[in-house]
Amino acid sequence: MKQLSYKELALQLAMCDDEKKVVKILKDQGYWDDFSSWEYYGDMENNYSQVGNQQAEPVTALREKLINSNDAVLMKEAQLRGIDPEGKDAPGSVKEALHSFFNIYNGDLSNITKKERTMLAMNTMVVATGSKSAPCYAIIDKGEGQSPERMPDTILSLSKTNKQKIQFVQGQYCMGGTGVLSFCGKEGMQLVVSKRCPDIVTDKDGNDADMWSFTIVRKVYIDGMKSSTFIYLAPNGEIPSFRA
Repeated sequence: MKQLSYKELALQLAMCDDEKKVVKILKDQGYWDDFSSWEYYGDMENNYSQVGNQQAEPVTALREKLINSNDAVLMKEAQLRGIDPEGKDAPGSVKEALHSFFNIYNGDLSNITKKERTMLAMNTMVVATGSKSAPCYAIIDKGEGQSPERMPDTILSLSKTNKQKIQFVQGQYCMGGTGVLSFCGKEGMQLVVSKRCPDIVTDKDGNDADMWSFTIVRKVYIDGMKSSTFIYLAPNGEIPSFRA
């Protein structure tokens, strides 16, 4: 099979809703068994102690992904207004943020119309594909997004203090989004695709902030280790990225 460009690979992976197909694509591209093309999730070899000891139920774990998406939307809205999410001018709560950014009185969704709620809901979507016995869930949000350079320190990080000083988001510990991995099929796989919102790009986002980036997270068993660990695709130590 020909070597796919990163854009072609990302599109093929995004269209998959069966983990066996994902494994085949990665094997055909020479990545699946080449562990030099993968990095430890959170830059931690023993990351299962955090990833695997969170939510006991899949629905609760899925909810954490939606919380992260909603947080990302609120953080984007703050930055669009020139507000530092950690600064003194930032909202002090989720309710304040909803009132300030979306004109929802007291942050209560019952105070806006059905049409307004529908428009608001388009910021975070859940799409189910695949079979009923083995569904594939996609969470899509119009949040702040991440650049290729920042992906390892944000979406692919563990126990960092990214949200500790931001009062208007629900996430705190920078690991809740990994709770779903224990329920992601036999391989514990998750596709992550992101691009930084172009209207909030700063020097901190690196030189490739205009690029899409993506990776696959998976669970593996390494000889000599007592438990499994989670790794993500990063050929040559870099997150795959492309312009589109």
